[in-house]
Amino acid sequence: MSDPRFTPRQAVGNRLKARGETFDDMRVGKKVLLTWTEKWAEELSDALGATPAPRTMFIDTFWLRTVDTPEGGITVAFAPIGAPGTIMLMEDLISCGAESFVGVGASGGLDKNHPVGDVLIPNAVKVLDEGTSGHYPDQGDPTADQAMLGELSSLIEKHGGRTASGDWWTTDGFYREMTDDIARHMAAGILGIDMETSAMYRVAQHRGVSVCNILVVSDELWTDWNYGIDFSEFHTGVNAMQQAALEWAKA
Repeated sequence: MSDPRFTPRQAVGNRLKARGETFDDMRVGKKVLLTWTEKWAEELSDALGATPAPRTMFIDTFWLRTVDTPEGGITVAFAPIGAPGTIMLMEDLISCGAESFVGVGASGGLDKNHPVGDVLIPNAVKVLDEGTSGHYPDQGDPTADQAMLGELSSLIEKHGGRTASGDWWTTDGFYREMTDDIARHMAAGILGIDMETSAMYRVAQHRGVSVCNILVVSDELWTDWNYGIDFSEFHTGVNAMQQAALEWAKA
């Protein structure tokens, strides 16, 4: 059986060495709130009192902020959009001690019972239209951590959000969500679509960490495209999602 030429920890270690740093300088919490929207990352960081932490990458577009806690710390990660960049960062963070992740993001909705503003929780990813997952061992459908799913669902409802969990679709092709594919996946009961979940869940299964994503519906795909990021319902959903993520992180 072939092995990777280098590991995430080797890669991070060499980047740190080039900056005159070591793993002792890293501040990565056991719990990670990972988001692809910088404004949300800043809001989550401010709510936690998290402060800037050393980056795992050379590029400074994406960043980490961490708050130390007796339970092992909480990191907020502003991550690249899409599976490849997200997984590179996630692997880096795991190599630095991260143990559980909540992806805090947005999704396209395929179920007319869950419009803009509902917070969807991908359970099993049934449609893998991204390439990163295929580089990891296939252990069946990439699936959320079930304990985290139950806890986050209750927290979203506690904070006034509407939520549902179910089968999922992850794609690389943001502008290629085709009407025939949407119709077919709707008929199969697929709840929503994003660009990272399948790979995150697959890596979690491979690395032995816990992951569950919570994704507010930003646009409805079951009929003419209805993009709702300016809707009051969207902002209500974002608030419930963020409050649930924060309570999970601080527990």
